Amino acid sequence: MDGLFGPRLACMIGALMLCATALAASTSEQAQEELVLSVELMVDPNATLDVETAAQAEFLPVDHTMTLGYSRAAYWLRLRILPAPDGEEVVLLIRPPLLDDVRLYAPVPIMTEGAGPPSARRYQLRSADWPSPLRGYRLTPPPGGADYLVRLESAGSIAASVTARTRDGALRITLITDLVQIGYFIVMLVLLVWALRMLAVTNEYLFAWFSAMQGVWLVHNFLAFGYGATLLPGVDRETLNVMFRSAVILAAILSVTFHRAFLSRFRPAPLALRMFDLQVAIMLGALVIFWVLDRRLALQINAYCIVATPFVFLACILTARHDASPGLLTTRVIYAVLSASLLLWLFSLLGFRTTRVSALYGFMIHGMTTGVLMFIILHLHGLKLVAEAGAAADRIAEIEHQRRIQEEKTRTLAQFISMLTHESRNALSVINMSISGHVLGARQRQRVAGAIKGLTGVIDRCNQTVLLDGDGLVPAREDCDLAAILHSLRADAVEYWRISLRADGQTVIPGDPVLLGVIFGNLLDNALKYSPPDSDVSVAVEPDGDGISVLFANLEGAAGRPDPDQLFEKYYRSNRAKAQIGSGLGLYVVRGLVDRLGGQIAYLPTDDRIEFRVWFPC
Repeated sequence: MDGLFGPRLACMIGALMLCATALAASTSEQAQEELVLSVELMVDPNATLDVETAAQAEFLPVDHTMTLGYSRAAYWLRLRILPAPDGEEVVLLIRPPLLDDVRLYAPVPIMTEGAGPPSARRYQLRSADWPSPLRGYRLTPPPGGADYLVRLESAGSIAASVTARTRDGALRITLITDLVQIGYFIVMLVLLVWALRMLAVTNEYLFAWFSAMQGVWLVHNFLAFGYGATLLPGVDRETLNVMFRSAVILAAILSVTFHRAFLSRFRPAPLALRMFDLQVAIMLGALVIFWVLDRRLALQINAYCIVATPFVFLACILTARHDASPGLLTTRVIYAVLSASLLLWLFSLLGFRTTRVSALYGFMIHGMTTGVLMFIILHLHGLKLVAEAGAAADRIAEIEHQRRIQEEKTRTLAQFISMLTHESRNALSVINMSISGHVLGARQRQRVAGAIKGLTGVIDRCNQTVLLDGDGLVPAREDCDLAAILHSLRADAVEYWRISLRADGQTVIPGDPVLLGVIFGNLLDNALKYSPPDSDVSVAVEPDGDGISVLFANLEGAAGRPDPDQLFEKYYRSNRAKAQIGSGLGLYVVRGLVDRLGGQIAYLPTDDRIEFRVWFPC
């Protein structure tokens, strides 16, 4: 996971929230353009009054923005709307756009006898005709203004705001509202994409629940902002209302489920978690009631379940018995802020007097606050998960590395035992056959001596390999005469007469005489063993650049040519070479010792000869 992704996202969220604040301030600065002179409210408890009767009822003054909560009553507003100063049309905007039943009754002026002004004695139902997700009406109030009636009824909580502006003013409000809502959608969508990305990276179930919650919340807001009617023109308002209210309950269920999953990691008291379970059960019941019985009752039940949520949060974080990421203190602070945001929204849902912004867009504030706060704690949690996953991967890699080393050691040991058993059996078989005649002749004695020498060579190679593979081999640094070492080895060879030695120029290098003897001895033994009987083996010592090269050459024997790719591997022997006693370690030891001395070895076959060139620096 990119460690900078989280900070970048946080910066983007902050920038968008600042832009939204600036746009909201711009809207407030336009308050002087308000053409609604007064707002009055009348409650119709049984929702039975017609417009003529309602017009004669007693109204009480209220604010332009009101929160009425859940009720089966109908609410009537009487708006005194002034004409535009320049005589242009007036646009009445009623928010939020997704109220179940909104009816505007415009006065029909009736001219009186004489020169007096017209009076409004009856009202005509008007349809919204403003091209925007906001519910808007184009009006032409007479000079001095007129009274308009608005009837509100909804299965959900009723929060409404009314404003009348000139056409240009309404366009500005619409634009600002759209920009704020688009910014909000972008933030919520980015949080959803981030959660899905984290889910793919960590495979953590918390991100799955958060993604589901964000997805349903986006649908909820899409409908709440009024974009459903704009982008789905073929869907009637009743269907959109049903979709919206269903999303309200489903979002609450997913939110509670997510918070339960997150807080359960802190091991709170079992009773606190059972309270979450009870909430989910009741909300599922409310969803069934919404679809089958009574929508208003279902939404009220859901709202009162949400009211309990801050207290369940408190119970969980105060009874936590385990510290989990991102830390108990951080979690407590974040859930305290989240609870305050939730209560602010609930006040407007239940009809308590709140600020204009919280009344209309309490769900938006809560959704943004929840998304951002959960992003913070989940981002911290995700970073810990990624770090733990990285550490676990490192541990697994180390275990796998050690396993491969152990397997290689086991394989090598098996090869060694197999080789040693085979070669020992061959040597002992030769000895047994030779002594079975009781009296050893010259031929038998020669075979016994050869078998014993071969077995001794195997043992020597094994010892050399053990030293080479271990850490105890430290080469000496002294002047070594390569020609002298080779002459000594030639003199000790059984078939010394086959070895021709030539040395030109400087033959002294700094090195380890013992290791040089092992290198040259192995190469001479190989040349004598695998070349045709009685054929010459040539050895040449000559200057070569900044060092000295030693060339070993012999004719190809019955064993054939070795595989260049496996030649220097441990225990490698060609199939034709296995007829003779050997360990398959000679050239492996040679290459290892040459490397320890800072030299180089190369296999240089020609058409009819096998050659090895060993180079050492002076």
